[in-house]
Amino acid sequence: MIFQHELQNTEKSFGECLQQQKDQMDALDQQNRRMVEKLQKELQKLEQSIQRVYTNQRSTTISHINYIQSIKEQKYKYEIKMENELELPCYRNRIFSIKLKLVRNNKLIINQNNILVELQIWTYDTVPKKLTHNNKGQSIYKGCQQAVIKKGKGQLGRIQVREVSSHFPRGMFMIVLVPVDDSGIAGDENKYEIKASWIKPLIIQEVSIKAKKFSDRHIPYFVKTDGTIQVRLDETK
Repeated sequence: MIFQHELQNTEKSFGECLQQQKDQMDALDQQNRRMVEKLQKELQKLEQSIQRVYTNQRSTTISHINYIQSIKEQKYKYEIKMENELELPCYRNRIFSIKLKLVRNNKLIINQNNILVELQIWTYDTVPKKLTHNNKGQSIYKGCQQAVIKKGKGQLGRIQVREVSSHFPRGMFMIVLVPVDDSGIAGDENKYEIKASWIKPLIIQEVSIKAKKFSDRHIPYFVKTDGTIQVRLDETK
């Protein structure tokens, strides 16, 4: 009887030990499952974040390409031109100015609302980039960056660029003059209230910004009032 009782106790203890181990294994299995589920969720979040970054970069790239191209391809009712030809090259931190006019079919338009125009500098990268800072991390602009066109005319009077163009593709910039605000008017051509979206930005091409001006090395070339380049003097030799 004593032996049978001890055997029963042993079997009971063994059974309890097995059950305890099974419970521990079940708990560990559940813990592992929760960990795997958590890792899967974190991986899914990471994949979504990577996809968002990729999508945003792709959208930015496409918008930059389309922006420059669309200016050339889109049809506008009005356009910005320079009042005079622009002599180039310009020089880093040296002041120059650009007089603007609002035209339609080359005729001056006497707009009654204020049209704010912003100067932007773009590169000739395969994917054009709008520059805001120079290689030292400073604002690439110093001086005037915006002008108001009123009654057909405006002027960027004290433009200064803090970077040389030789650090960038083709050794040149594009200067783009973009209408960014029209005083919030609804637009009424009969009243000469012209919306900014009706106006073609002016792209001034092949703008060379050099470091210093040496009289014996200064070979001027000129940009026409529509922003296109004239034949360079050094190319006619």
